[in-house]
Amino acid sequence: MSQKKLSYLLSKLTEKKMNNTKKMTNDNIGANLLIVDDEVSIRNLLNQFLSPYYKVRTVSSADEALDLLKTTKFDLAISDINMPGKSGKEFFRICQKEYPDMHIILMTGLPELSDAVNTVKEGAYYYLPKPIDLKFLLSLLKQAIAEKEKKYESDDMGKMRNLASDYKVIRSIGTGASGVVLLVEKNNVQYAMKVLRNWNETINKNSEKMQRFIREAETLSKINNDHVVKIYDHNLSKTEDSPYIIMEYVKGSSLVECLKNNTFNIEQKISIILQIAEALECVHAYGVLHRDIKPENILITEDMKVKITDFGICHIPESSLTMVDEILGSPAYMAPESFDASQKVDARSDIFSMGIISYEMFTGNRPFDGDTVLQIMESIKNRKPVAPTKLNRDIPPWMQDILAKMLNKNPDERYNSAGDVVKETNYSLKKYGTRAFTFSAILKRILFKKITVKSNVWE
Repeated sequence: MSQKKLSYLLSKLTEKKMNNTKKMTNDNIGANLLIVDDEVSIRNLLNQFLSPYYKVRTVSSADEALDLLKTTKFDLAISDINMPGKSGKEFFRICQKEYPDMHIILMTGLPELSDAVNTVKEGAYYYLPKPIDLKFLLSLLKQAIAEKEKKYESDDMGKMRNLASDYKVIRSIGTGASGVVLLVEKNNVQYAMKVLRNWNETINKNSEKMQRFIREAETLSKINNDHVVKIYDHNLSKTEDSPYIIMEYVKGSSLVECLKNNTFNIEQKISIILQIAEALECVHAYGVLHRDIKPENILITEDMKVKITDFGICHIPESSLTMVDEILGSPAYMAPESFDASQKVDARSDIFSMGIISYEMFTGNRPFDGDTVLQIMESIKNRKPVAPTKLNRDIPPWMQDILAKMLNKNPDERYNSAGDVVKETNYSLKKYGTRAFTFSAILKRILFKKITVKSNVWE
């Protein structure tokens, strides 16, 4: 039977599950993918192609994969069928019993229709003939992850219906790798309820995920600032229940959506930067580092008020929960020192992240980018970004100076505090306004001895 005909029959076998899933976007970099194949060329090919989209691990045998699964959770595995030792089919059947939530795609160079039909009926997500159509594989993976997320959301909603009897669950307003956020109501007031999934794990009070969840609630409960999402209630002491926290419900959009629409003017962008800086000044005053300042964690209300959220990976001094041997945060928005366990991470690291967001708001581009996490890390550590005014002539020259200081790769050359960003921004705004590079603006800066910094930050 030809591969074309086999692929057609396989697509019919999975058509029902595929049609019931919403279309995916490329925002899946958080998904963990395991590749199992004894051929090093196949492992390298799949790793190189899929790394920009997923966190990929590769192993050469089923036994090695099963050992890894004991310590690491994966959303999906791709396994060759014909391997020395345990076959891909044996690996699949073991995973069906021990890791039922993990989707598995089987691949083979010797496709047979009976194998395809049987393995898909048994629960394999797909049976993929070699040579592999990489574009089709990518679409298949996106579909599988979308289905998994939809199932999580459905399961979470079902469990939440009976979870907090005082709160009425209205709908889901967000979902991610570790939990779901629901819109709930009590006494005609709406709140956001954040709940962890993988319930058996979270019931364990000593689990790292549970500890991070508790830490988020405790941190937010101490902070009272208009630009930080408030927390009102939680059940974290009741380990027999599914853990949740009740937070302020913010009507508006994440900065991600705002960046896509690009509807803000210069004044509004400067206002957003000031509000982020004011929030960080307050958070840092509590001895807390956010460590994941990115557009997804910044909410903008309808009246242009900024709210920072998601302190799930924040760092609190003297805490044993912050691990130096793992990268916490989103690589594209992290400071250079965050990638080096030997370097100190402090408030200036959050300021660098704020600088990346500010640059992106003004230019439409991130200052550092790459196709893989390693390329992004290399760019942040070593590459100089294009000067913002080369990309947007409307940027005030003094704002480029402030961006340069926030984005300096040497922490000692950055602002010492977010409060310093607020002070210098307000001073420059009052003295020079929001005018771009005009003769009068430059003359005024010369008179006030504030000539544009010839920084070594820009290329």
